[in-house]
Amino acid sequence: MHHVPGIRGRCKGFLHLVEGKVVACYVEDREGRRHATDKDILTRVDSERGPFEWTLSPNPAPPSANPRADIPVRPTQNSPVPKTIAPLNLDRLEGWTSRQKLMLSIVYDLIDGVTNIEEIKSHSPLPPAVTEEALRVLLSMKIIVMSV
Repeated sequence: MHHVPGIRGRCKGFLHLVEGKVVACYVEDREGRRHATDKDILTRVDSERGPFEWTLSPNPAPPSANPRADIPVRPTQNSPVPKTIAPLNLDRLEGWTSRQKLMLSIVYDLIDGVTNIEEIKSHSPLPPAVTEEALRVLLSMKIIVMSV
């Protein structure tokens, strides 16, 4: 999109829906900064300057909303080994903060198919609980699998 009031250059507009109702509306500029806006502004810009391409995509739940997966809480010698089965596409995680994306990326990059969970937690710059949560999210997103 372009010519959005208060935003210079091209940008992307986002409407987040829950049960058909707008729960969040913002514009993301070229640098990835988000600017809160009103849905009426986006629809007006769309009708005056568009039509723009609208894409519907499911949102994976942010980390705190994901159900707990089976990841051991206590260190064990037979700690499972995570293996990647799909690429981590951070661009598809709309509505996630850059910090959440960074945490997922850090943990994803530590997964080599050989290193077990406890070793990953010890090598991660993140707190162990955050590393575990990132592993749960990656598991629930079907980006990794666990093997013993």
